[in-house]
Amino acid sequence: MRIYRFRVLIDHASEAFRDIEIGSEQTFLDLHKAIKEAFGFIGQEMASFYVSDENWDKGPEIPLADLGFGQDGESAPALMDQVYISDHIRSTDQRFVYAYDFLHMWMFMLALVDAHEPIKGKRYPQVVLSHGTPPGEHSRELNLADGILPDEDDPY
Repeated sequence: MRIYRFRVLIDHASEAFRDIEIGSEQTFLDLHKAIKEAFGFIGQEMASFYVSDENWDKGPEIPLADLGFGQDGESAPALMDQVYISDHIRSTDQRFVYAYDFLHMWMFMLALVDAHEPIKGKRYPQVVLSHGTPPGEHSRELNLADGILPDEDDPY
């Protein structure tokens, strides 16, 4: 088993990030839980990982729950608890995008920064570096009428 270290950055003005180490044979569900804990998010919201490239483009999805369909008529993708981290490590520059809570739309960027052998006695996943204070999970204002109702200044 290899240990992968990911730098996990939240897309927020706080610029908070965490370095999380996880085993190659652990699942994306384990990583999902580690990210939530590392950033102090405690809700049970929907989430998905997306295999990404150097431009942070979203590729294949790894969802938390089965929504019963895939993209563009494809079969439903494998779920987080069924996919090992090693299943999607293609290079030393591997990246993932993680979306949490589709109403508040918290976005995280994960970049592989190191890989090494496990250290005897350590438990994984674990946070090995913490920088900045992340935002509160429910700190974003929701405007559910945005794009549905006309602006007050719009006469039409």
